[in-house]
Amino acid sequence: MALKEVLENFIKITKIPHCSGDTKELREFLSNYAKNLGYEVETDEAGNLVAGKKNPKICFQAHMDMVCVGDAPKIEVIEEEGYLKAKNSSLGADNGIGIAIMMYLMKKYDDLEFLFTNNEEIGLIGAKNLELEIKSKYLLNLDSEDDEVILIGCAGGVDVKVKYPLKKEKTKGTLGKISVENLPGGHSGVDIDKHIPNAIIELLFKVENLAFIKGGERRNSIPVNAAALEVFEGNDDVEIYDGEYLKFLRKLPHGVLEYDFEFKLPSKSINFALIEEENIVLSARANSNEKLEEVKEYIKIKTLGCEVEFEDEYPAWESEKSDLALKLQKITGNKLEVIHAGLECGILKEKFPDVSMASYGPNIKNPHSIREKVEIKSIQKIIENIQKLLQRVTK
Repeated sequence: MALKEVLENFIKITKIPHCSGDTKELREFLSNYAKNLGYEVETDEAGNLVAGKKNPKICFQAHMDMVCVGDAPKIEVIEEEGYLKAKNSSLGADNGIGIAIMMYLMKKYDDLEFLFTNNEEIGLIGAKNLELEIKSKYLLNLDSEDDEVILIGCAGGVDVKVKYPLKKEKTKGTLGKISVENLPGGHSGVDIDKHIPNAIIELLFKVENLAFIKGGERRNSIPVNAAALEVFEGNDDVEIYDGEYLKFLRKLPHGVLEYDFEFKLPSKSINFALIEEENIVLSARANSNEKLEEVKEYIKIKTLGCEVEFEDEYPAWESEKSDLALKLQKITGNKLEVIHAGLECGILKEKFPDVSMASYGPNIKNPHSIREKVEIKSIQKIIENIQKLLQRVTK
C-alpha cells in the first residue's frame, strides 16, 4: 500500500538528524537511496541534490532541512486521532512528508526527476545557490500544508538585523528575573494573523526598568520564550538600560501590516523574532517584490538611529495560473491560492522561467512548533492525486 510505504519512509527520515544547517546525513541517505534505484545523482556546493532517470516530464521538489524545536532532532513520533505528531518536539512533516512521498515515487516510477534542496528554513539558502539543472518542463513543489488548495504564489521575505545604540545608567535596587514561557509559537508567515501571542511583545509590556532582555528561538517562528532582568526595590548598585530603549522596543512593529482581501491573507507582515540586549531580529514578508520594498522602507523609518542590516532576502513568487496548476486543479477541484510564507518556487521560477510550477501537499498544522502534526488521510489523498497527475503529464 502506498500510504504504508510513505509513512515508513517518513519514520526513517525522522530518525536521521536534519535540522537546518545539519543535513549532511540525510543528503547521503537520499543519495544512496536514489543510486540504489538506478538514478543518476548530482549534488552542488550548497548541498542540493537532484536525481533523475531517462527523459523526465515532471520534477518533484522538497527541502531536506526541518525547524528543530523542543527535543528535536530527537523525534518520537506518535499517532493520535488520525494525525502524526511528535512528543515534545517539532515533527519535521515540513518538509519530511514531501521527501517520503518522493522516495515512494522514486521506487514506483522510472521517468521522473527529484530535486532535494538544502537549508530552506534558514533563508532558502539551497535554492538561492542552486547550481544544478533540471530537465523537466513541470515542477511540483511538495512544501504546501493544505490539501484543499493548490498554491500558485508566495510571499518574499527578508530578515532584518537591528542594533540599537544602547546606553546604560546606574540606579539603586535589586535585580529579579521576569519571564514569559511556553507560549504556543508558530510559523512567522502563515500564523502571523492567527493572534498567537509573541513572548517578546508580552514581556515588553510587563516590565518597567530593564537590566537585560533575551527572547525568541529562531528568525522564522513566533517567539515562545522571553526573559528579562527587572529592577525591584532595594539598595544594591545596579546598571539598567536607558528608559528610551524600552519605549523604542514597544513601538517596533509586529503582526499584519496589510491584508489581501482577494486571497484572504496578509500581504505584508513583520515578526519580532529575536532579541538579546541591543540586538534585534525582525522577519519581514510581503506577497510581491514591490510590497517587500515598502516593508523594508517602513522598517528603516521605525528604526531611525539604529544600525540596520537586511539579510537572506528572497523573492516573492508572483501568482500565476500555470499549466501544471490547472492540470492539478482539474483532478482535485481545489482552489488556486497564494500563501503568506516563503516557498522555493519564487527562486526556482527565476532560475527556470520556462518551467510550469505549482505547490501541493498534505494538511500540516502548527509547523515550526512542538504542536506540529500531519493528517494521515490527507497524505493518502495527496499520493492518489499525484498518481492521477502523473497519468496526464507523463503520457
